[in-house]
Amino acid sequence: MAKLRTLWVLLCISGLLTACMGNSSSSPTPSASITDQNIPNVFTIIAGSEQKAILDKIVLPWCKTQNYTCQYTLKGSVDQAVLLQSGNVPYDAMWFASTAFWQVGDTQGRLKNVKPMFSSPVVFAGHKSIITQLGFDKRPVTVADILSVATTGKAHVWMTNPSQSNSGATAYLAFLNSFAGNGPGQALTLDQLNSHPVQDQITQFVRALDHTSPSTGTLMSSCLADPDRCQTLFTYEALVIEADQQLVKDGKEPLYAVYPTDGTAIADSPLGFMPHNDAKKEQIFGQLQAYLLSAPAVAQIQALGRRAGTIGLTMPNADKAVFNPDWGIDTTRVIQPITYPDAGVITTALSLYQTSFRSPVHAVYCLDGSGSMGDNNGWTQLKSASEIIFDQSKATQYYLQSHADDDTSVMIFNGDVAAGPWTVHGNDAKQMRGLYDNINSRSPNDGTNMYKCLNRAMQMFAASKGETRKRLLIVMTDGQSDTEGSEQFKRTLAADKIPVISVAFGSDADKSQLKELADLSGGTVVDQANLVDALREATGYK
Repeated sequence: MAKLRTLWVLLCISGLLTACMGNSSSSPTPSASITDQNIPNVFTIIAGSEQKAILDKIVLPWCKTQNYTCQYTLKGSVDQAVLLQSGNVPYDAMWFASTAFWQVGDTQGRLKNVKPMFSSPVVFAGHKSIITQLGFDKRPVTVADILSVATTGKAHVWMTNPSQSNSGATAYLAFLNSFAGNGPGQALTLDQLNSHPVQDQITQFVRALDHTSPSTGTLMSSCLADPDRCQTLFTYEALVIEADQQLVKDGKEPLYAVYPTDGTAIADSPLGFMPHNDAKKEQIFGQLQAYLLSAPAVAQIQALGRRAGTIGLTMPNADKAVFNPDWGIDTTRVIQPITYPDAGVITTALSLYQTSFRSPVHAVYCLDGSGSMGDNNGWTQLKSASEIIFDQSKATQYYLQSHADDDTSVMIFNGDVAAGPWTVHGNDAKQMRGLYDNINSRSPNDGTNMYKCLNRAMQMFAASKGETRKRLLIVMTDGQSDTEGSEQFKRTLAADKIPVISVAFGSDADKSQLKELADLSGGTVVDQANLVDALREATGYK
């Protein structure tokens, strides 16, 4: 495998593989050997999905002009933080969405020459008609105002899962700072975080959210596809601009951005160098960073809706075709962003979101144990994913811990329900580990009928009518399911509207079957090459 990777890199350098210039998150992670082979013109970057447009339209073209072969991999903020904590970073540069997750990951000070490249405020946005109806386009808006909207049901409010996504995490930290009574220059303390007033208000807020998604990109696409369910959301100003450009082009109502006066967080996009005792790589990094801060690049970055090249956050001469005031975009107001707390407070806050503040969930997992899962490495990956999700010591590393009031049920299906349901009430570590042990002790066999498992899940939900927990169905399959029981399930699903998060693994998974369930339920389809990442993402919807 190492020889193949070496050949691949050499082909990239010789220009024989034009596709080498960009890697998506589903691409294989570049091996550490890339930085050890003394190939001076290959430069690797790991970045958040927020940086994709900048990478594609600015970074990669610059690399080409310099005769450098630049590769990038997109990973979420949690993945980047965990990787940096490990100290085993097989990339030359790391590009975080914000300082918050860089702080969480870099407790050992491993990343060097870190500088913010541009900024985008996290705004409260909604369809223009909704924002006008709320009166938020006419006056200053506070976090308390938005809390009132969420808790009284005046509008549906969506946000990303704070423990999985930077936009959600930074907004969440802004809420906490506001509830603690802090001004822009004051950082949240551990004592404030542990105080009853702060915990009571943040619990009330996050439990009033109508939907949480594990990534900002998924949140935006789901929201725009379902404007009746998603009326308002927290997202980046830059993504409001991108969305509105397309919405207006399509003749649809644009989103309108609102900046909370006492709780605006900033995604400041810090880019840093990961030393590998390679002076040439450090030189490339320095050149790239300097270019991104230069006037030509700043103009390009601003054209993509990011705030760059200014002192502070004001841009009095911003291009109104991009930073359009009709969309609520205000580049002249003085934004006083929150001060992020130290890494220990951030990690405690993210863990408390998972184990205490968020709404308890009854999640039922229907996991494919058919024979094909033993032929495509699916079963091995499923066991690895299950250990990360259900073993609480491992789940803690990825902020996927269970809540004290969660119910977690697991079934294995093939042509029928092959094993389970196994249910854990709460988050007892030994019992949760037992879910993984049950999966690990089994072997895949027989055919595929996910509907048998899904109907059993609906029976379980029906037996607990009246419970206050949110309900969630997570189904994972690698093939086309037999359809016996499908009509019964779809009828029940249409009536109950329990979100179905479907995980498609491998090229043989029937995505049309899974999309039908997502469309019926307001769920989604997770389609990643790596099953471990896919099931982690699906779990992030809790």
